[in-house]
Amino acid sequence: MEIYLLSNEIHTDLAFPVENEVFDWENFLNPDDFKQRPSEWIEIGWGDRQFYFEMPTWDKFTLKLSWNALFVPGEAVIHINYLDDHPSSYTSHKKIKISKKTYKKLVEEVLNQFKLKNGKPILIPNKGYGPTDNFYESYGNFSLIRTCNIWTSEILGEADLKRPIWSPTKYGLEWIYQSIGK
Repeated sequence: MEIYLLSNEIHTDLAFPVENEVFDWENFLNPDDFKQRPSEWIEIGWGDRQFYFEMPTWDKFTLKLSWNALFVPGEAVIHINYLDDHPSSYTSHKKIKISKKTYKKLVEEVLNQFKLKNGKPILIPNKGYGPTDNFYESYGNFSLIRTCNIWTSEILGEADLKRPIWSPTKYGLEWIYQSIGK
């Protein structure tokens, strides 16, 4: 089986097939939460609520917002996005091949990050950037000590996959997975 590590200038996410023989994300997420589901892949990330909500695009970036995210621990949220295409078409991607057993463990680790109500993730209404994405309540706080990249690394590590000891930036994860599965 394969998953993907995706990244932009500062942030990493994991991409999963929406459905396979191990897990169907649409049995967990409410498909009606999304106006469009353009592909068979979803991208899952974790980060600072304020940073995500106040910076939907890079032109909204401010040093104050970045400072607050890093040095004032804030509530975290999970971001789910249906990808426009296969993850391998994205500029910064790393394919990670894993067993079904590891895939199952990885999914369980991600599921444990969602706050639930009646067994379903708690949607944060009207905060998605567009018709293909949404935000959900999560556990934990974002800070310099626990960034989105550290979260991604922890999730991979809990599933017994390679991970850096500590990687507050994306580079540790990209370095570990640079030679794996291009």
